[in-house]
Amino acid sequence: MDRKLYFNYIWAKLDDESVRRGVREFLDNGVDKFVITDTQITRMLENEERIAFLQGICKDFHVSFGTIHAPCGKYHDLYIPRKELREGLIKDHIRSLEIAATFGCRTYTVHVGAAPYCYDKYPLDVLRPLCIEAVEKLVPTAEKLGIVIAVENSFEKPNSAKEVLKIVNHFQGTKAVGVCYDTGHANCMASAPGKDKNKYEPYFPVCWWENGVEWEDGAIRLLKEKIVTCHIHDNNGYGDLHGMPFDGTINWKELMQELFSCPNMIDFQTEVCYQSGDNWAGKLLAPEGGYSIRRVVDTFRYLGF
Repeated sequence: MDRKLYFNYIWAKLDDESVRRGVREFLDNGVDKFVITDTQITRMLENEERIAFLQGICKDFHVSFGTIHAPCGKYHDLYIPRKELREGLIKDHIRSLEIAATFGCRTYTVHVGAAPYCYDKYPLDVLRPLCIEAVEKLVPTAEKLGIVIAVENSFEKPNSAKEVLKIVNHFQGTKAVGVCYDTGHANCMASAPGKDKNKYEPYFPVCWWENGVEWEDGAIRLLKEKIVTCHIHDNNGYGDLHGMPFDGTINWKELMQELFSCPNMIDFQTEVCYQSGDNWAGKLLAPEGGYSIRRVVDTFRYLGF
């Protein structure tokens, strides 16, 4: 298998000159493949000059931004029930797919979305058809462009591995729909000896308001045949911390064997949070000052890339 690993970074937080310096530092550490983040593509939708800027980076430095995390959140999650927003979200996703194709991306990771379920108490039977409807409208564009829409598992009930599989299995007749397997999200939802549901971060009961948190073991084996890309990061099992592999509780030897044997894997992605932000691991896992580029690169080489 050609293990194409794309590195996630905080590009959208940087000014243009700092982006160039960041790319230079990655290059000096032997890395030339990167993820287009959800924030980056959202900015491109708002200002197409940002497309030309990133294309210039690729040309000047001979690097690739070759996989993409789609726009997400209250205006772009596939489960959004508000009719007045759905036309816009489809339009934005189609344009994002087109932009992704210009960079040579082959996977397009999407969020199902959980807010309507978690906070507005929409039942899954109402939300699931909306997600399927959205993907149906994106598939023709994805097929034309040679991109696979990768539905990501997360730690809320609407994004559980079983729910993701239901959505993806609806599209058996196309190769344009698959799974993005998120290692940290799966670790949050897995049981473990001594693991206590009362120790979850406060947002977990909100995400599982019906019957409490339901553990889900063996997510990777359930999804394995459908996995086309993955987000690789670690946590303590109780929160979505996006820490460095080996800083949390994931058994990386076992997990990497599973990931490397996925028959339809196209690319791999790091999703370590370097410093600050909603998913920052610093309060529990990361060293003072955050993770360095060098440590991230060295750690992923150790994993087998």
